[in-house]
Amino acid sequence: MGIAFDTLGYSERLQTAGASKQLADEHARLARDMIIADLVTKEDLRNALDLALTRQTIQFGAITAITAGLLFAAISFIV
Repeated sequence: MGIAFDTLGYSERLQTAGASKQLADEHARLARDMIIADLVTKEDLRNALDLALTRQTIQFGAITAITAGLLFAAISFIV
């Protein structure tokens, strides 16, 4: 999901502040292409957190299984 960016409104505000139309239009395109493309959305963060949680759950399960296996092996070796 992308972020909506009003390049026309951005350009018009720059022109109102005194920038030429050409400069304002180019600045708006530059902001859209270079700045907005690198922003992180809430959905991006949620997906990254879900992935991290899944990986941690798998790692915890693997560590628990290995520990249980070693414990049972040690008990059978002692007994």
